[in-house]
Amino acid sequence: MIVLSFPVAAFSQSTQPIEQVRKMANEIIEESFHELKTARIEIKTFRSESNYFKSQFSVSRFLTFRKTHYIIFVNAEVFRRAAPESGIRAILAHELAHVLYYKSKNRFELIGLARLMNKSFTAKFERRADLEAIARGYGKGLKSYRTWLYNNIPAIDIQAKKRDYFSPAEIDLMLSILESKPETIEVWRKRVPQNLLEIQGVEFGRITNER
Repeated sequence: MIVLSFPVAAFSQSTQPIEQVRKMANEIIEESFHELKTARIEIKTFRSESNYFKSQFSVSRFLTFRKTHYIIFVNAEVFRRAAPESGIRAILAHELAHVLYYKSKNRFELIGLARLMNKSFTAKFERRADLEAIARGYGKGLKSYRTWLYNNIPAIDIQAKKRDYFSPAEIDLMLSILESKPETIEVWRKRVPQNLLEIQGVEFGRITNER
């Protein structure tokens, strides 16, 4: 998940969640996101009933034309509610994919992120981050995170999560296809699947590399 707002104050009374996430994020960068080794990424906490991680670039630095920093927020409940570690690592890979996207854009391009108010654009944006996490080996963890997530958010929010992010069933199918056709990841990078039927379209040869 991403947000376009000013950083908020940390609510947690303990630095433990921040330290845990920082350690995991550093390990994931070292293993899978070498492009982010020089990026400055802060870890902060936030509260939410339906979200456990989110990321953004530093808006204050953006507006004052200073070197961009990035922020990953963690909801401490993700640890208290015993989310699987592989799932936490996978969703961190998702957030790092967002950071990588921010890092690749100039200031004028980042302004275009205001379009995230549009539900269709949000789904494409979030699924693209999911896809990058899957491409870098975090698919099984992402599936375990989503399975856990659906049991740890209000029922009213589940449908929106399934619209904006790959579901466990979608991830299963994607991993199955990639096992026999790893080159399919490049097809999906050019046209990110928005539902199970579009994933199946690749499986049965109905989607090509052309947009």
